[in-house]
Amino acid sequence: MTTVYYNAASDGQLEILDKPKNGAWISVMGPDDTELDRLAKDFELDRDLLGDAVDIYEAPRIEKDGSSVYVYTRYCYPEGKEIATEPLLLIITPDNVITVMRADTSILNRFTSGAREVRTTAKTHLVMEIMEEINHSYQLQLNRVSKQILRTRAQLRQSQISNRDFIGIIELEEDLNEFLAALHPQASLLMAFTTTKYIRLAEDDKEMIEDLILEARELIELTKSRLRTLVNIRQAYDAIATNNLNKTFKRLTSIAIFLTIPTVVGGLWGMNVAVPFHDDPHAFSYVLLISIFLVTGVVLFFKRKRWL
Repeated sequence: MTTVYYNAASDGQLEILDKPKNGAWISVMGPDDTELDRLAKDFELDRDLLGDAVDIYEAPRIEKDGSSVYVYTRYCYPEGKEIATEPLLLIITPDNVITVMRADTSILNRFTSGAREVRTTAKTHLVMEIMEEINHSYQLQLNRVSKQILRTRAQLRQSQISNRDFIGIIELEEDLNEFLAALHPQASLLMAFTTTKYIRLAEDDKEMIEDLILEARELIELTKSRLRTLVNIRQAYDAIATNNLNKTFKRLTSIAIFLTIPTVVGGLWGMNVAVPFHDDPHAFSYVLLISIFLVTGVVLFFKRKRWL
């Protein structure tokens, strides 16, 4: 789906146009091959570079072809999806800014709904604002991850982590690793904006790109910190599970030893030979008392050695 937005005033409303014009923002979501072909033809774009925009595994990078600059980035995908990040292509042409997204998601809804003012004629600033929104998407998801980690740590203290929780920890680790795989090249991409090789920045845009670079680096460090915390939780869970398993084995082994004592005593007095108390009518009581005495002594010995 292709939508054309336009706003020339800093405090104006974003308009939806029937056809593109200079200074417009062209938003393309979930395009098929026909739409990509038409987009390449109408704006004189490289068809192969456009095709990379719908590649789910496309990494952040920047390319220049003729007078157009192609900025490939990845934003944090909404929670509850199979993947953690999605590709997004920003194209800066001499007349327009074009965004191409593989899927129809809500990452740019704050612009299109009017919640955030945007001036489409300020092309470079619009690109910076979209990059800022992408950083914001990572920050929101990392905040959710932080809350989930706190809940998991509380459950760990009470030894209430289930197998489902453990699987959730592994899935969070995979998501955070995917964040890092996207954020590292994205930080390098932002650094490329500080050169004059791709686009020229105004003074305000230079300050904004510096803030974006700082935010990207902070997001990388925050992601690494959350990843280390998850690894520590998983290792602690493994240690607790191993310790509980060892205790269980020790307990079962001790019970087996305790049960062996009366079995041995009963076996000795059950032999078909002359044994003490064989003529005594209270022989069974004596054997029972001896078994109880021996078992009690072994139990006390095990407790003294802290084997129970």
